[in-house]
Amino acid sequence: MKHIDKYRLFLGLLISLPLLYIAVLYFSRQEKRTEPNFPPSYLTSSEYCKDKKSKRLEFASRDIQELQIALNSLQECTTIFLKPGVFEFNNSLSIASVNGISLQGSGKNATTIRFVNAGNGNGVDVEASNSFTIRDLKILDSPKNGLEIRLSENILIDNIIVTWSNTSGEAMSKNGAYGVYPVNVVNVLLQNTETYYASDAGLYVGQCINALVRNNLAEYNVMGLEIENTVNADVYNNIVRNNTGGFLAYDLNKNTIVSRNIKVHNNTIINNNFPNFSSAGIVKTVPSGTGIILTSLREAEIFNNKIGGNHSVDIAIMNGLVSETPDFSAWPMNNWRVHNIYIHDNEFLGGSGTAVDNGNTDEKNRPLGVLVDMVHEAYNKYLESQNKPKENLANILYDGVDTGFTILMMTTWFGNNPGNHNEICIKNNTKGKIVPTVLDLNLPALLANAEEPTKESIASAIESGDTRVYLPNSESPYGGAPSKGFDCEGFVATGLPISFPEK
Repeated sequence: MKHIDKYRLFLGLLISLPLLYIAVLYFSRQEKRTEPNFPPSYLTSSEYCKDKKSKRLEFASRDIQELQIALNSLQECTTIFLKPGVFEFNNSLSIASVNGISLQGSGKNATTIRFVNAGNGNGVDVEASNSFTIRDLKILDSPKNGLEIRLSENILIDNIIVTWSNTSGEAMSKNGAYGVYPVNVVNVLLQNTETYYASDAGLYVGQCINALVRNNLAEYNVMGLEIENTVNADVYNNIVRNNTGGFLAYDLNKNTIVSRNIKVHNNTIINNNFPNFSSAGIVKTVPSGTGIILTSLREAEIFNNKIGGNHSVDIAIMNGLVSETPDFSAWPMNNWRVHNIYIHDNEFLGGSGTAVDNGNTDEKNRPLGVLVDMVHEAYNKYLESQNKPKENLANILYDGVDTGFTILMMTTWFGNNPGNHNEICIKNNTKGKIVPTVLDLNLPALLANAEEPTKESIASAIESGDTRVYLPNSESPYGGAPSKGFDCEGFVATGLPISFPEK
């Protein structure tokens, strides 16, 4: 009898364990999506105040005390006009819980709001204030974020500069994190704005719904322009150059706002080779010389951009586990994989992939750069063994982690299936000087069920063809051949569901 019971127990375990594995695999691939409430229209401060009593207050740079008093007792539909000059603050310029406010300078090179001995606060700090406009001024030396706007609706950011005086050396790490930082905002228009020397991102849109980002310049920041956990974003006609990394679209894992419907087009993303001077955060891990990074993202269309001169890689498509350590107390892992990415009709200018992380790879702070450099070196050794010339790093880097992948233990990677299950489509990128190549890292193959890749496992993955370089054409699994997987007829960005002003 005891023998029969042991046999039944063994049989039960034999049946239940695979079912448990399948269940864990299934739930690990599910996304948490909170469906947002989309407001019907976009109302600027002038439109909001059209039929309301309005007030205009003017201040010169010597009127700081009077300006502070006015800010502390603002009534709705007030325009604060700052005359030419330098307005020095030793604390944040704060606006909270009042609608229809417009903060205007006399021009972004005429009016400067400068922060001196201002503690650790934001520069211009706006909270719970709908139909807010800020325009025509410069924000200088904010200790934290230059302009932060949160928990608000219908925001217009137009024709401002955010920068810092520390422009070289270790002092840059003391600069504020973000230049322009709207977060938890519904309907934000960010245009005609310049950001320089932010220690995280110059232009940032995070956890927002309906964002139009156009005609901006981001230069000499760690990350130039960043879209994070945002639904409906249209990003176009921006110049993103000379940053550590150019453009980042990224989702924080398990955030209730899951990015989707992201259009990135008609931008210039070039020469982003500035040294990484970040002291903290995810961007500290970004190798210098990176053009576009798409991480833990879905439903993004990247087209008609000019991309080139980025020393590491022009475009990197990576799952979220690259930048975040899994929290197994909050199992299952959600919103970590990257899928439904359509990259087409871009102009690749060449001059990229010449030196990963500018030749200064850092295993402690930027381990991804070290791994990519190891793969690139091993790939060139393989080419030499085949009597072929060495190549620059491929223009587009894809980690190759697909929908069958999950983690059951910190040190073991399972379930990478052949094909293009993430629906990555790269095609018609033939406008420029070069036709871009795609390096499929195939991260599970590099790891070979170990905790870390080794020179031996990398060489083996390359020799077997699991890790390889593709030319994105009809024969590539990422080039649109139906027999190879995704046929490029899946996701196309639909645009914003509301109308923003044309200028």
